Amino acid sequence: MKSTKHINFYCVDNDVVDLDFFRENFKPKLNYTLYTFNSVQMFLNKLKTDVKENSFKVVIIDNIVTSRGMNTKTALELIPSIKSTDKETEVIIFADSENIELKATSSNVKPAAFIKKDSQYFVRLYPLISRLISEYELKRKRKSGKRAVIVFLIVLVLALLLFIFGVLFYR
Repeated sequence: MKSTKHINFYCVDNDVVDLDFFRENFKPKLNYTLYTFNSVQMFLNKLKTDVKENSFKVVIIDNIVTSRGMNTKTALELIPSIKSTDKETEVIIFADSENIELKATSSNVKPAAFIKKDSQYFVRLYPLISRLISEYELKRKRKSGKRAVIVFLIVLVLALLLFIFGVLFYR
């Protein structure tokens, strides 16, 4: 995994033991900041404050997150809130079962991936993060390439207009 950009990782899980395990074992070779939350609301508030930050964001969320007052939400229910806050944020869902992808087919907004939450999930997580970073950087290069072409065309049209006006007025 390599990236020149800073990456913010947000891990959301109401199980404090799982969060501690994630914090201790999450060690990608990247320039990153890891935020962990056991509350959906605290996570969404932090994401809203970080929107203006121009960094790549990856949310790693447990499939079922319980909040105060027995307000239980699935990660699939949270994706629209996450994407409405920052549409460039990628979401990875940890699931206890492998058939969660079948449930997700009816959703309009899909996560970047589902990873089975077992003893080997870091083995699957790092290559996935690497792929997401590559896709993000490719999108950024395409956007900057398009901007460069547009600027070039505008300058070319302005130069052509100046040339035509110069020829017409100095005859």
